[in-house]
Amino acid sequence: LIMKEINVTGLQCTQAVMAVLRELMPMNDNEEIHVTYEEPNARRDIMALIKRRKYNLVKDDEKLLIISK
Repeated sequence: LIMKEINVTGLQCTQAVMAVLRELMPMNDNEEIHVTYEEPNARRDIMALIKRRKYNLVKDDEKLLIISK
């Protein structure tokens, strides 16, 4: 399993989503991405992105989302 980490703390919602999307798009099936965030709104928007694009939410922890393809 290959893991990438991205920290979107301090980014506004749209910026956070774009940053995560940039990392998600080139991912392979055996990869997951760990997203660290602070803003509840950033979490909400990233969750919407996951749903829309059919990514898998592996873990939803406090201030950490783990996403796979």
